[in-house]
Amino acid sequence: MPTNDRFGDETERLADDLRTTADDLTTDLGVTAGDLRDRAEAAAGQLAERASGAAAELADRAQSAAADLADMAKAFADKITPEDLQDTLEQVQANLGHAAQDVMAAVGQIVEALKKQVGGK
Repeated sequence: MPTNDRFGDETERLADDLRTTADDLTTDLGVTAGDLRDRAEAAAGQLAERASGAAAELADRAQSAAADLADMAKAFADKITPEDLQDTLEQVQANLGHAAQDVMAAVGQIVEALKKQVGGK
C-alpha cells in the first residue's frame, strides 16, 4: 500500500497548501480592507474640509454682496429728494385713479350686458 500512503501524503500536503493560501488570502483581504477604509476616511475628511471651505467662502461672498447692496440702497436713498418722492406718489395716485375708472367702466359694461341677456330670455 505504498501508493495509498503516497496519495495520503500528497493530499495532506495539498490541504496544507490550501490552508496556507486561504490564510494568506485572508490576511491580504484584511490588509486591503483596512487600507481601503483608511483611504475612504481620508477622502471623507478631505471632502468635509473642502465643503467647509466652500461654505465659508460662499458666506463671505453673500455677506459682501449684502453690504454692497445696502451701500447702493443708501446711495439711492440719499439721491431721492422729498419732492421726487411726492411727485412719484402723486403719479401713482393718478394712475390708480385712472385704473379704477377703467375697472368701473368695465364692470358697468358687464352689468349692462347681463341685464340685456336676462331681459332677452
